[in-house]
Amino acid sequence: MEHLIYPIVIGIIVSLIVFLFFERRGIQSRRKSKANGFHPENPTIPESFVLYQTGKNVTYYIISMFIFTVFLSYFGFFTDHLTLIDVFLYIFLTTFIGSLIIFILKIRKSILIKVFAAFLYGAPLIFSSALGFIFTYIIYREFI
Repeated sequence: MEHLIYPIVIGIIVSLIVFLFFERRGIQSRRKSKANGFHPENPTIPESFVLYQTGKNVTYYIISMFIFTVFLSYFGFFTDHLTLIDVFLYIFLTTFIGSLIIFILKIRKSILIKVFAAFLYGAPLIFSSALGFIFTYIIYREFI
């Protein structure tokens, strides 16, 4: 487990920075929509997705974390001959600890916002990390 500490800490820090960057972009998008006159009083969930450009920002978050995971998995895992259990531990611990941090950062928000933000952090991170490890494994096994 001690050999996973550095990749997990680096993964948490990078994923949180990237997530908070795209969250800020979403908030700026909402402010721009409000300045342009499109700001419903009580927006529905689909209207909120449009206001915050959630789909676009989540897609960019997934792509960013995929690229990061490809580099991390090659240099931090496969060249050190770590196992599949190490990969699963990395994905689980990075997602779990990062989601807790997101939950704590949003402590003064409503429970719906906390859960939704933690979900928008965790689900794309699990997907992009798993895809990044699979991609790197296939490339590593076939060409190296």
